[in-house]
Amino acid sequence: MNIFYETIKKFNDFKSRINIKIDQFMPGYSMNENIINSYNKVLDEKSKLENKNYIEINKNLELIKQEIKDRGNITKQIEPLVVNFQEAYKKKYGEIELQSISQKAFIRIKKEELKKYLTNYEIKLKEKEELESKKADISSEVTLLKNKIGDRCRKYMEDVNVKNVEDLKSDINGISTELIEIPVEKLEVNSDYMKSEEYLNSISEYKEAYGKLYSFMSDISEAIQRFVDNSKIENVLPDLLMIQNEIREKYNDYDKLDNEENKINDFLGFKENYEEALSAAEKELENINGLVNEDEELLAIKAEIESYISQSNIA
Repeated sequence: MNIFYETIKKFNDFKSRINIKIDQFMPGYSMNENIINSYNKVLDEKSKLENKNYIEINKNLELIKQEIKDRGNITKQIEPLVVNFQEAYKKKYGEIELQSISQKAFIRIKKEELKKYLTNYEIKLKEKEELESKKADISSEVTLLKNKIGDRCRKYMEDVNVKNVEDLKSDINGISTELIEIPVEKLEVNSDYMKSEEYLNSISEYKEAYGKLYSFMSDISEAIQRFVDNSKIENVLPDLLMIQNEIREKYNDYDKLDNEENKINDFLGFKENYEEALSAAEKELENINGLVNEDEELLAIKAEIESYISQSNIA
């Protein structure tokens, strides 16, 4: 219960008990007063001093008057303390009310901030979902491009292993067939070995065989060179580089989206801070409203009033 209403209630209850007690004396007071008034009308001063009934009734009337006066004085003595308490409470409550109004305004600001934040929060959540969808699409595209590199490498090896090898075999078969039919004298053979004594002293069959073998190996060397030229890794590198650049661009796009998502995550992370700030402000308002019940001056006056009430004899 509020310290003010609790204290005033105790005072009012105390005052009511005193008034009830006073009211209990009033019938006796009225009766004795009426009798005394009646005696006063018929007795002189000497008779009053000699009349035992008058003296006894008058004594009872004075006792009742004193009882009523004593109880009235109890109320009068505590009333200034209660008035002091009321004034002190009013002053303290006014100070706290100003703090409370200021804090309520602060809470309204915090609520508005939270409301705006939550509106943007929902927008950011949707943006985050869109970014995650785009990132997933990019990841799928990167996977396809990586697979494309493997496919291009396999095609290169297949071309070398099948087409180029078949072309080489066809060239070799063609060379073999042609050399068998071409006369030796029509072959162009340019070899330093032909200037040696061993060759010059050889029989014509040896020279013919050497010429055909030399021409065969020369043509084979050219065919192999064509095979090597057609099979160079440089032939496939442009395609691989192009795919690599596409992957790099995808990674760059992914990183940009990732940075945007990180910024959104940072924004979404403030939700707890906004909620805690509002909760702290509301808690502070509760503390402010409760300060009046903890004020040392009011508690001291309250204790004094309660002590006076407990020590007062109103029986």
